Amino acid sequence: MRNKIWSVVKYALFFIAGFITNFSGGLRSISDIPNSYEEFKKTYLYDESFLSGKWSTNLEYLIDGTDKGLLVGQPDIIMALNNGNSGQVYGEILSERICDAMPLTWVISIESTSPNILNFFVDRKFIVKQLHNGSMETVAELRLINEDREKGVIKLKRVNDSKSAFPEYIVFGKDLPMYENDVKKLINYCAGSSARFLKEYRSNR
Repeated sequence: MRNKIWSVVKYALFFIAGFITNFSGGLRSISDIPNSYEEFKKTYLYDESFLSGKWSTNLEYLIDGTDKGLLVGQPDIIMALNNGNSGQVYGEILSERICDAMPLTWVISIESTSPNILNFFVDRKFIVKQLHNGSMETVAELRLINEDREKGVIKLKRVNDSKSAFPEYIVFGKDLPMYENDVKKLINYCAGSSARFLKEYRSNR
């Protein structure tokens, strides 16, 4: 957080210094603010190529997983994110617990709007939704509390979770060796979640 705040202050000081020392340059800087702000956001708020991609928690066949900051013993969770406009991301998230918590549909999306200057002080929101009665219904809110671009790791914290589908913290690694295998395993598991739910429902009637 301190690094983020210092980046904002430093950026502002550079701009003010340029304005004071060179008035004409300052005027040109004012006209360049939209472009400068977009570059500033890409540098300090988001990296379009970083968040997009294949994220998971399974450390199998990963030699340096704990060195990267990944956690041993996490449930297998997969997340695939795509780029939107100006840093917006959207995709899908899946785990056995998610499917068990929402067995009537396993169309589970996760999305985050474009970050802004407030995200230097407030963790970025990720909203989880499920398909319900023909529309996407919000079921959980996660916050991005840590992002290590060098190691390819992000950490999310559970804020709200009406379905009790998420652990308190999730540490994801990017492009982990078992990702594709985890996708197949979870799709097979989740495909049967509705059948298991209906069977249990009927047995309890």
